Amino acid sequence: MATAPSERELRSLVDLLDDEDASSLSLVRERILGLGDLAMPFLEEAHDRFGPRLRRRIDSLVGELRFRSLQDAVALLAAPAEPDLEEGAFLLARFGRPGLDAAPCRRWLDETAAEVKAGACAEPYPLLHRLNVRLFSELGFRGNTARYYDPANSFLDRVIETRLGLPITLSVVVLLLGRRLGLPLEGAGLPGHFMVRFPAARSVYFLDPFHQGRILTRAQCRQFLLRSGYAFREEYLKPAKSRDILARMMRNLLSVYQRGGDAESAQRLSVLVEILLTRGGRQIG
Repeated sequence: MATAPSERELRSLVDLLDDEDASSLSLVRERILGLGDLAMPFLEEAHDRFGPRLRRRIDSLVGELRFRSLQDAVALLAAPAEPDLEEGAFLLARFGRPGLDAAPCRRWLDETAAEVKAGACAEPYPLLHRLNVRLFSELGFRGNTARYYDPANSFLDRVIETRLGLPITLSVVVLLLGRRLGLPLEGAGLPGHFMVRFPAARSVYFLDPFHQGRILTRAQCRQFLLRSGYAFREEYLKPAKSRDILARMMRNLLSVYQRGGDAESAQRLSVLVEILLTRGGRQIG
């Protein structure tokens, strides 16, 4: 087994990024990338010592190392038959904020669920009603109609911070809170507009987080689809699996990057989508 390089050797290796010979520089880059997270503190340390040109080289390496780490994390997430929705949503948030510490967001979810539970009886419908009031009337969560194509709308941490988001990310907030409350909530992947399913005793209702938590019946969802230009299909109202939800979140964001001309982010995100859809032992269309 090879011995890990010393701190002195790591600093010397990073200093070699100053080399102007393309062949030598390529070898240094590959050596640093091969070290993975071990090299990260020394790259960050050197960033303040180097000038603008070398800082760009360091930024490129740091970005690549972080992306490789994210690839590994998504591969682990995708391995089970049913990936964890919360973990996957926060991994996607790391795409926008690589150094993200998700702990404060998880605490917010825990605390908000506890507040809802303390303010309603334990029956499902009163709990859902109280959750709806808390999120949309008191905290002001709503769809970001003014900046619909802002990438931040796809990142769970930013949606929690700003209380603005896309239909799917706002739905994920509801689903994660519902999980903590023991509510039988499910995703509903309607084309063009994601919602939350709430199975009741004799019917199924649909909560629309993008429009301040309005509640729709199955018939109203059908009319909504028809008005939006979609032919109604029963499968649109069926529960969405967590892998499908995460893939849709990624594809939405990929489309935003393509729309904005950010080819590098779009290409990297397409890699993550492929990992998510193939590492679980099946390919999803």
